[in-house]
Amino acid sequence: MTRRGSIGLGVSVLLLATGVYAGTTIKAPMLDRNGTSQGTAKVNLVKGSVNVKATLPPLPTTVDTGAEQFEATIYKAYLLSSTDGAVEIPLAMVYPNSKSKAAVKTALKGDVSQFGLDRVVIVAFSKDGLNSFDVLTGTLSAQ
Repeated sequence: MTRRGSIGLGVSVLLLATGVYAGTTIKAPMLDRNGTSQGTAKVNLVKGSVNVKATLPPLPTTVDTGAEQFEATIYKAYLLSSTDGAVEIPLAMVYPNSKSKAAVKTALKGDVSQFGLDRVVIVAFSKDGLNSFDVLTGTLSAQ
């Protein structure tokens, strides 16, 4: 094996070992706090594309965090890193229709594979912004 070939193989192994292979589209289930799938997220970090389809209660809605309840008036979607709280990309505000279906389609127009992004979340916020809760979470991992 040539030196160039061994370097390429090493980089490939490293990318697979990190859990997220940046060059492919990753399909992740969007799970609620009970672990029930409420939709899917399709993410390609190299292309910078995110497509989320989910089922969410119409707004306003009461959100139970397990410790407290609050009335949510808005949902927002984010792409973020679970290891670095400073790394997050806001995707869109999310508004479910009358059938409780919601969709987010975002083109980031750039390669975001180097930021350590490994989760897609939909967060419910109270009207005053003092309360929030990740109502759906999708973990990106190599298939």
